[in-house]
Amino acid sequence: MTAALQDEFKDAMAALAGGVCVVTAVDDDGTPRGYAATSVTSVSMHPPLLLVCQAKTSSSYRVFSRCTHFGVNVLTAKQAELAALFATPGADRFGSTGFERGEHGTLLHPEALATVECRRRDTVDAGDHGLLLGEVCAVRTRAGEPLVYHGRRYQRVQPV
Repeated sequence: MTAALQDEFKDAMAALAGGVCVVTAVDDDGTPRGYAATSVTSVSMHPPLLLVCQAKTSSSYRVFSRCTHFGVNVLTAKQAELAALFATPGADRFGSTGFERGEHGTLLHPEALATVECRRRDTVDAGDHGLLLGEVCAVRTRAGEPLVYHGRRYQRVQPV
């Protein structure tokens, strides 16, 4: 891929709005790990499956590619600072952010718009990313406004 085509592809993907999530797992030694993601999508209803993308260059890639369970926290419009924290390499992401252990040991945020706990079913190689495929174990939702990433910045949804 030429540099020009790569830049055009990045611009095209920046035009695609995505909900902002924080994906979490716990390392073998009990250390919580997490990252901000907009590449999260449902895959199947029977069984309920979802997919999350993660760059292989991420410091937590090894943890997510081997974990037994992971959590997906769909953020509200009021959680842009939390999203930015989880998008910052080397940041203390769990210090005082309010995450709690879910039923399956994942880290869930009580103020998230939705939380989904998944059993990792597979990690699929996809170029410079891994596709984390999870079978849904538990879900919690609440009313609120989602945080959206569009045009390389966090935004709010506005009715048309």
